[in-house]
Amino acid sequence: MPEKRFNPRDLISPPWRTCPACGKDKFGVGLISGSRLMRRCWDCWHKQDYDLPKLQKKIIYLDQFVISNLMKLKNPATKGHAAVAADPFWPGLHDLLFQLRQLQMICCPDSGSHVEESRTSPFNAELKKTYERLSGGITFKAFDSIKSRQIGELALAWSERREPAFDFDRRGALSSDPNDWSERFYIVMGDNPFISEASLRQMRAELHSNIARLFRDVWDKEKRNFEYWYDLERFGYQGHLGNAVVRSRKERLEEMLAHLPGTEISMEDIEKTLPSFAEGLLVGIQNIMRFPRGGGERSGEEIGHLETEFGKANRIAEAPFVRLQALMFAATEMRAAQGQKEPPNEGTTTDIDTVAHLNVKTQFLDCLRSIRDGISAEHVQAIREVYGDDHLESVPSAQQAVTASKG
Repeated sequence: MPEKRFNPRDLISPPWRTCPACGKDKFGVGLISGSRLMRRCWDCWHKQDYDLPKLQKKIIYLDQFVISNLMKLKNPATKGHAAVAADPFWPGLHDLLFQLRQLQMICCPDSGSHVEESRTSPFNAELKKTYERLSGGITFKAFDSIKSRQIGELALAWSERREPAFDFDRRGALSSDPNDWSERFYIVMGDNPFISEASLRQMRAELHSNIARLFRDVWDKEKRNFEYWYDLERFGYQGHLGNAVVRSRKERLEEMLAHLPGTEISMEDIEKTLPSFAEGLLVGIQNIMRFPRGGGERSGEEIGHLETEFGKANRIAEAPFVRLQALMFAATEMRAAQGQKEPPNEGTTTDIDTVAHLNVKTQFLDCLRSIRDGISAEHVQAIREVYGDDHLESVPSAQQAVTASKG
């Protein structure tokens, strides 16, 4: 294998400017970090830092339906490519999203849902490439992490006898600050080996089977109002967590008893021996009740009282994610009660009929165009300094802003 030596100068890139130290036009971009740009001369190694305008990017979450169609648009071998390519909405959406991404005006984070829904597709690699190009390496933190944080705040507030204070700062839900100027490159990883495609398919099939049964045998027959279903879902989540703890402990015990010494254990079996999300959440709540933030340890009697009353009050039902989840399930249940015959399919996360409506499509494109047209001359000049003129191609409003900045 031939030897390849790393040269730090390879990390210096255009656009080139005149170096203030040696006067040569080799003063390129060395580093982009947050709202700072560091230029370095390829020849004399002189460096200089510059402040960049503070950004306020719009956060746009693209669900799997959108990611799938954007992938089909660029992959003729996929089923449905012709239909997507023939609809002017999808090429228009593709171009606008990538223009705004290059202009540092939007952030389209990917999520665990993208990963899981793509893994069961024969076009997983193409889907992965699509959502990672749009996200630029920014991803939503694990959903379980967000759930734990919200329930943890409820438990902490209960132990301190105050009302909970939820922090909805978007930076707390993302892997990095979405308002940072994007680096010229980002690192992505391959498929997570702990996510089994077979397990995902089985889980989705079981979930769909359960929802279909409820849709047919319960929701369609019990003519209840929206408030009934909403409260049932919201206040039932705590019981769901309790059942999950019992089920995880049972599966772990069964797996440990069934394993024969000297035999190889599969990833799926290893997963059954690890603590589940519900178990970790329970331990977290117990620790919050046991150890005050100011230090020390509560008495056993006080711990027992706090845990019992927290459970009786069903404070977990107040978690924002529980409320939102309950709203979505209640809406599904009402559709069954109002006569919808077909249950949601395995991949349904949004109402596709609404997304597909022409007016909604037009409004979405108009919204993206308005973001692009709101670009300032200062922003355009910064784009030219950091990334070069090629980032401004096919953006008439940006070119006009450049002209205005020169006038």
